[in-house]
Amino acid sequence: MKTTDFTTCNVCDNPGTLETAKEVEEIYSDRRKFSDRKFTVWRCSSCGSLHSKEAVNLDEYYQGYLGNQRLDYFLSCMYYTRLKLLSKYGFRKSSTLLDYGCNQGLFLSFLRERGYKNVFGYDAYIPKYADETVLSKKYDFVVSYQVIEHVEEPRHFFRQAASCLEQGGILVIETPNATDISLSGIDEGPLDKKRLLHQPYHRHTLSQQALLGLGLSQGLSVVPSSSRIEYDTLFPGVNNRAISTYFQLAGDVHDVIEEPFQIKTFLTSPQLWFYCFFGYFFPVKGYMRVIFQNLSES
Repeated sequence: MKTTDFTTCNVCDNPGTLETAKEVEEIYSDRRKFSDRKFTVWRCSSCGSLHSKEAVNLDEYYQGYLGNQRLDYFLSCMYYTRLKLLSKYGFRKSSTLLDYGCNQGLFLSFLRERGYKNVFGYDAYIPKYADETVLSKKYDFVVSYQVIEHVEEPRHFFRQAASCLEQGGILVIETPNATDISLSGIDEGPLDKKRLLHQPYHRHTLSQQALLGLGLSQGLSVVPSSSRIEYDTLFPGVNNRAISTYFQLAGDVHDVIEEPFQIKTFLTSPQLWFYCFFGYFFPVKGYMRVIFQNLSES
């Protein structure tokens, strides 16, 4: 599947272009297999979103992507935190939920094990969840975690997600926040920036302004919520600071998330020990969670 060469912003109403962009950088992929490949990332001068310019064959890059994940301690802690937040906004065992971009469906398994039966998933790259029939139904909750940045057409993605909401339904979007990401010094500094940009997988990294604009365009209301994302928790080791530090020490590549935990790395780093227990109090910028609600009658 060949993607489009993006030189014009496709997420805001007054689109900037690559030609007029004040920030443009060539960035190496953070995947080990493609670490010798560079990609052009530029920032829209209007909405501040970041775009990956080059057209690439995403089928090649997604082959085997995150295929080794399992419901381990880290994911269980994240999913518990996710469930706790959803419950705060009315999610019950009788509620219907769509996980849009569910990957292997591990969150769905987590929910079903706890008695939540009306949960469904969609992911175009996973045959088990590639049936688009689920997108023609309505749900009390639609959630999408670290997905919208992967799609070629964020407007279409958001419109489709919003169309799946029941009246009063809740839409949760978590994604990197372009506003917090500087393009300077990507390859010389720590992994955080390169991991946030995650080339060439992150096609469009939205600014908060752009994401809120997409919600407004669909007639959705913004629901106040904490800015803490799902894996920034008080559970030991499950916070963004500790995870970022571990990535840097364990290889500085995205592949680390799919590989066995390096216990030696953990045992020999006092800094990592510290952040495992106290990293929550040293938050790392770069991500956002925005919660929308469909209050319309139609």
